[in-house]
Amino acid sequence: MKEKSGQSGTIVPFPSRGRAIRCLTSEKPLVLLLQGPVGPFFRTLGGTFEAEGYDVLKINFNGGDWLFSHGTGTLNFCGSMDAWSDWLEVFIRSRRPEAIVLFGDSRPYHRQAIMVALRAGVPVSCFEEGYVRPNFITCEWDGNNALSPLRRPKPVHHGYSAAGPVEPVKGNLFRAMTFFAIRYYLAKMTGAVFFRGNLHHRSRGIFSESILWTRNFCRKIRHYPANNELMLNLIENLENQYFVVALQVHDDQQLLRHGRGWTMEKLITESIRSFKRFAAPSHHLVIKVHPMDRGHKSYRPFAMELARIAGCADRVHIVDDGSIGLLIRHSLGLVTVNSTSGLLALNHGKPVLALGEAIYNKRDLVWGLGSRNQDDAYGMDGFWCSPTAPRRDAVKAFNTRMHDESLINGSFYLRSLLETTCKRVVQKLQTDLKVVTVTAPDAVHGRQMEGAQDPSASGRDRDLFSPLSPDIPN
Repeated sequence: MKEKSGQSGTIVPFPSRGRAIRCLTSEKPLVLLLQGPVGPFFRTLGGTFEAEGYDVLKINFNGGDWLFSHGTGTLNFCGSMDAWSDWLEVFIRSRRPEAIVLFGDSRPYHRQAIMVALRAGVPVSCFEEGYVRPNFITCEWDGNNALSPLRRPKPVHHGYSAAGPVEPVKGNLFRAMTFFAIRYYLAKMTGAVFFRGNLHHRSRGIFSESILWTRNFCRKIRHYPANNELMLNLIENLENQYFVVALQVHDDQQLLRHGRGWTMEKLITESIRSFKRFAAPSHHLVIKVHPMDRGHKSYRPFAMELARIAGCADRVHIVDDGSIGLLIRHSLGLVTVNSTSGLLALNHGKPVLALGEAIYNKRDLVWGLGSRNQDDAYGMDGFWCSPTAPRRDAVKAFNTRMHDESLINGSFYLRSLLETTCKRVVQKLQTDLKVVTVTAPDAVHGRQMEGAQDPSASGRDRDLFSPLSPDIPN
């Protein structure tokens, strides 16, 4: 049975108790910011909205959120998912926002917020790491990846159009993100006593993460010579004689939510089994480990043992470093669940087998949609034998639509680009809000989300913003 809403599900503003609500007026349009990327991006974005005449309210869900956004104009949520839905529905009725903006549509509180907002007709702008990196971030209405508007048959009309040439994003994105992530997770751990019971989209402890990332670095150094030698051999001696299997981070929300039950262990197992039975004897299989998962999982010995048992160890290779784009460019094709590496393959004109729900799961793009043999449950068996390249005109049309609707030139993490990126975001949202149409929740999510409450549930009609409300301490 789900926990009922109660006093534990209030918005608890600390350290500036009550100031965030009083700073809002009904004269200005309001933008509600939820969780953003690690770092000060959402704080800068809020300031940019305010400079354009908006009220901004930022909700924090843990100490990491609070570290980068606190004080006037922020509230800190501490409570259950039911309580979050209760509060948000009443808030939308009391002070209807122009839009809700968030990073990561699969985070628990964000999933609930999207359902509540779309039922109320409030548009939700969802950020994600760029589909095309490093020069772009992703900014879409209603959801990302498998829930992206790009998955719908007809383009969503938007007024925004990026003008001018793309400015290259120069700088070490990984180092900048790591710097913010360390501070974020330290603050999250320290602030857990204040944000008791709140859910997080990843159950990773800071101490275990420190050990695993140290192991990641050690494995990078240890296997660097072998990775480098293998990459050179594949490109120089085995061009167009190998397939690539692109692994993803094992607990990535897009994999867990839209991966159709695939795990990386299952992907490795089925790929090797099918490759051994159906691929040409002269072809090779290259399993590309995601570098951010290199320390968390030991795929190398696992895959090589399976290949040895299958009797094809001499044709199966593991690489956990190096350019995935370069690897794909010289390959016969790509197998993945729903990695954005599929976009690289499409742009190189390489066949793609997508086993999960991906933004590029469209006819004329991915291999075998609607034409797979019933005996070939995953499509792998036929893929090794007769991979078909995507249609060039379809790839071009998809890229054009993606850049027009979903991408913004900029960065979440490089300080030198924060203000410019935020100005572009605000410009896009302002323009789109004039023409964007809110899509019904069932059309976006396919079905009612687990855990979503009936709008008529008891406790929803209390005015949490009444001066006498016990839920907003003064």
